[in-house]
Amino acid sequence: MTMARAWLAPTLLFGPALAWSIAAAAGLAWTATDTAAWADLERHGDPVAGSASCRGCHPQQWQSWHDSWHRTMTQRPETGRVVAAERALVGPVGPVGPVGPAAGSGRQRQAGVLAPFAGEQLDYGGFRATMDRGDDGTPRVVVQRLDDAGDQVVGSPVLDVAVALTVGSHRYQQYVAQLGRAGGDDSELWRLPVAWHRAEQRWIHMNGAFVEPEGEVGSLPDYERHLSRWNDNCVFCHNTEPVPGRSDDWPGFRTRVGELGIACEACHGPASVHLERHLGNPLRRLLASADPGTDGSIANPSTLTPARESEVCGRCHGQRIAKDIAAVMRDGDGFIAGDELASVSRPIFADSTIAGAEGLEHGRPFAARFWPDGTPRLSAYEYQGLLLSPCWDPAGDDGLGCGHCHDMHGATPDGQPRAGRTGEGACVSCHSPDTLGGAQRSGGHGGHGQHVGAVDCLDCHMPRITYGLLEGMVTHRISSPDPAALLGRADQPDACTQCHVDRSRAWAAESMAALNLRSSPVDPSAAQAEERVASRVVLDLIGGDPIQRNLAAHALARPGATGSLEARMAWIAEGLEDEYPSVRWFAWRGLRSLVEQLDVEQVEQQDRRAALLDELQQFDYLGPIDARVEIITRVRALLGPGPLADHPELHEQLAADRWALAIWIGE
Repeated sequence: MTMARAWLAPTLLFGPALAWSIAAAAGLAWTATDTAAWADLERHGDPVAGSASCRGCHPQQWQSWHDSWHRTMTQRPETGRVVAAERALVGPVGPVGPVGPAAGSGRQRQAGVLAPFAGEQLDYGGFRATMDRGDDGTPRVVVQRLDDAGDQVVGSPVLDVAVALTVGSHRYQQYVAQLGRAGGDDSELWRLPVAWHRAEQRWIHMNGAFVEPEGEVGSLPDYERHLSRWNDNCVFCHNTEPVPGRSDDWPGFRTRVGELGIACEACHGPASVHLERHLGNPLRRLLASADPGTDGSIANPSTLTPARESEVCGRCHGQRIAKDIAAVMRDGDGFIAGDELASVSRPIFADSTIAGAEGLEHGRPFAARFWPDGTPRLSAYEYQGLLLSPCWDPAGDDGLGCGHCHDMHGATPDGQPRAGRTGEGACVSCHSPDTLGGAQRSGGHGGHGQHVGAVDCLDCHMPRITYGLLEGMVTHRISSPDPAALLGRADQPDACTQCHVDRSRAWAAESMAALNLRSSPVDPSAAQAEERVASRVVLDLIGGDPIQRNLAAHALARPGATGSLEARMAWIAEGLEDEYPSVRWFAWRGLRSLVEQLDVEQVEQQDRRAALLDELQQFDYLGPIDARVEIITRVRALLGPGPLADHPELHEQLAADRWALAIWIGE
């Protein structure tokens, strides 16, 4: 009796737990060996479940996505009323949360909307845009023509619309309205010609966001140049599972999206069958989380080969041409993570053409988007840059992929860098610093060892020679600097002189040789004569094509650029006079940044700094030319002579020659 009681107490105490453990172990073993429970499932055409359905099982991943700029790529303004036609057009989506990470301005007035829409006005090109709200709080944009004096509005509005969607929230936010244009019907959504710039807290016209010359004052076609249809343009890369819904079998568009913005299933594919497979079996969820990539009901990009993983990103971060344009316009491209992107589209390169598309069938219609060596020079071509890099493995097994440097669930929304993969960390996981060319010389690899912290691998091997969103960005084509290969040419920037903005390309080429770094043979006779009197960047700012001029102004204002502050201020002011609004933007913003660095310990500098900042505060890069000229004249008086002041003939020739380099690049 005593012995039985001795066994009874532990059995009662631990028996249930032991039984559950045995049952759980058996369940895990059975689930793990159940082939059907892990088999790949056909998911093409499956409905999108929505990001809200992911939150319960993946709270950390959901939160990191929620904090990203991807989530806020397309939003619906939250107001007291949602137009029925708009709801039917876009399809059901979950509640839209606050505007993206680090809003910072303290001026958030409405979820999903960055701009105040409190009666602000933007005069540009002979028209006045007024941004206000309807009685129900819906943001509205009204555009009216101005009289010849530019003071009063005349006639009926040329545009009077309610904002249905917002696009973007990181650098600037664009607005989309429902209206019929170009023979379309009211089911169409159109991007409006004005946008809100987040950092500057101001309205801009879209003509001033892209690389193109000024339009004609009073010309409505010029003013509405970027009034573009959302249904077959923006919808593709700013939403999850987009379907334009355009067909000859029915009028207009029947556009739908799985979810507004770039949500979970944009990268993982539709999750409906994934939910069905796992919601009823917690053991299956436990095993799947322990070994990602074994579950055939969902795609996990981190378990794909570098090529397949990068194609998930390349679908949007690499402008492309659909294999069957009509089918994509009707039903979407059908691509899901894990597919081969080439099965539905091909990336655009400098020599790409589109058969059957007027003006794009022959020649090199996309050449202006690339530097002469084929390197992309616009954003949204990052995938092409990767494909052109020596680190890329065409087989897709061992080469570099997007996930090497980027983490979609990382802690830093800006650029989404993977922890430890910024700066030289992006390179030294594959390249030992001790084995790189020039590593043994004083100053280390590249001769920049004494500047560690200010100069890293990306500055030389991924320089900022890409334009996008009114910013200068790093290229995603990894290469080694070779300024000698560009001697005698003025059609492409090099990494060295984008930092050494006070130096010539000939100097950069000779320095490579002096540092014992690999370089093309230096032919001093190939150097352009004008480089003896001005740096490469200054020559680009005066005589380069519009993208060169944008990037030259950007380079002159960058932290760490060489050359005196006074010289760079005098040089960059040249861009204030440019005929391209985007160049004026870079020059205005860059000059302001340089002026703010002036030493205020000297009384005379305090007054000069204050006067310059006051003038720049009044300068409107989109304003009337007469007003701009007056301010530029006063700024010049405070800064002194501009570049090539001692060589007016050369300045005049360079400025005249750039008219032959005019380009028009929207998106």
